[in-house]
This record gives sequence, structure tokens and C-alpha cells, in this order.
Amino acid sequence: MKVRPMVLPALIGAAFMGLLALPWNVRAQGGACNENSETDCVDWEQGLAYSHGSGAPANWATTAAQKNLSAQRAARLDAARNLLELVRGISVSADTTVGQAMVQSDRVQTAIQGKIAGLRLVGEPKYFSDGSIMVKMAARLREIVPEELYLSGAPQQLGPPTQIGTARVDTKQTYSGLIIDARGTGILPAMSPKVIDPEGREVYGSAYVTREFAVQQGIAGYAKNVDAARTNDRVKGNPLVIKGLEAKGQNKADVMISAEDANALRELAQNQNFMRQTRVMIVLD
Repeated sequence: MKVRPMVLPALIGAAFMGLLALPWNVRAQGGACNENSETDCVDWEQGLAYSHGSGAPANWATTAAQKNLSAQRAARLDAARNLLELVRGISVSADTTVGQAMVQSDRVQTAIQGKIAGLRLVGEPKYFSDGSIMVKMAARLREIVPEELYLSGAPQQLGPPTQIGTARVDTKQTYSGLIIDARGTGILPAMSPKVIDPEGREVYGSAYVTREFAVQQGIAGYAKNVDAARTNDRVKGNPLVIKGLEAKGQNKADVMISAEDANALRELAQNQNFMRQTRVMIVLD
């Protein structure tokens, strides 16, 4: 992917204020998305948000250079506006979206506004006969969404299992990561998903990970099938594969697993670090 850094003009501040009145964009939740997509979308497998913007030459522009420059500025501003709309619809957790967090905190709003200025141009602009221009921009989610929204401070120690050993999981093995096959549950991606047992107790989430790893690669990765998850650098080697039973929370971002698998993970967490190092993949539809 050809990506070039490009800093947007200060006009983003005005555009951002207008965004607060826009509806949250459900396209942020899932769907096929990559650098060739023709619609605004989020690629959860790569952690990238894509947006398009178009702009026409300004009325004051008289020379070809002025028309080109003003059209590019307008297109980039439009792309920034569209990406902010997209980001607002992203789930931070099972109960909170980025848009809700922005409304609740001026600090979060200001942080996201500032980071949107670091959008990158993808590919080359498209030029049209009337002088208008279309651009495609990209930004990494972890570069836009403040850490405070998906991290919980110093990691806690996961408690011991209530029952040692299960018939299905070999807790004597050393695992390179965890894959949760949540297909069929309706689970949706989020910045900070949790894994819970049938009683609602957290087995994995931001409270139990090391900040360094969470900042580098996020709380969990997403894939469309188990084979793709197995070959992901995040977990490849000898990952443990378990089944997700149900999507939980208002945003359907948390995944419930069986009590037996939850106990196995608690037992493994006593001696292995793959969860603390965020080596977790979730497979969704």
C-alpha cells in the first residue's frame, strides 16, 4: 500500500465541530474493507480506517495552480470529516462508542481532533474534467483513539481457576496465543473487547494486559476464519483455539466462553504470558 504522510490544514477544527451533529456511522462495524474499497470503512484485520473526500476549486482561484491547490485542500478536509464520522461509530467496548466518549470528555474530543490531522494519503488523487479532485485517506485506529479509552492502567493478575484441568484443553502445553472462534454469535469488533465466562466474570480484557503490547498491537486482533487467524503473526506457532458461545453487551463486542474454557485460561495464565502480551485473535463472520 502506498501511503504518504500529509498534514491537514487547521480547517479541521471547524469541520470537527460540525461532526457532532452527524449520526454515528454503522459502517464502522465490520464488512469487507481494504485499501481498494470504494466506500468509507474500517479494516479491523489491519486496524486501519479509510475515508474518501472530494473537493472543487475555490471561487477565488484564478490560476491552474490555485484551482488545483484549493480543490486538494477541500478534498482532504472532506475526507477528514468523513473519517471522523466513521470513527465516532467505532465501538471502544461492549457498551461505549468513540462518539459517546467524545461527548462525555472534552479531553478525548480534543485528542481525537488533533490526531485526525495526521491522516495519510493512499494512492494518487483522482482528477476530473471539471477541476474537482477525489482523495482517499487512511489512519491507524490506535493512532486516532486515545489509549485511555481502551487501556485500564497497570495490569492485574488473573485469578486462579475454580477447577483445575478440563477434558478439552491441555493446560500442560505451551501456547503461542489464543484464538476464539466467535463465528455465528453476531460479535462485532471493538477497540477493547472482553472475554467473559457464563457468570459474567472477566477472563481477558484491558485490565489483564501489559500496556506496551496493547499500544503496539491492540487488545485483540480480528480475522474472518480460523486459518487466517492461525497464520497471523500475533498468535502463530501453537495457538489454543476455543469456541465463543455468545456475543455480549450493547455493542455485541464481548465474547462469552464456556466455564470449562474459562477455567483453562485462568490456569494457563498462572504460568504463561500470551494473554498478558495481547496475543489474542477473535474470529468473526
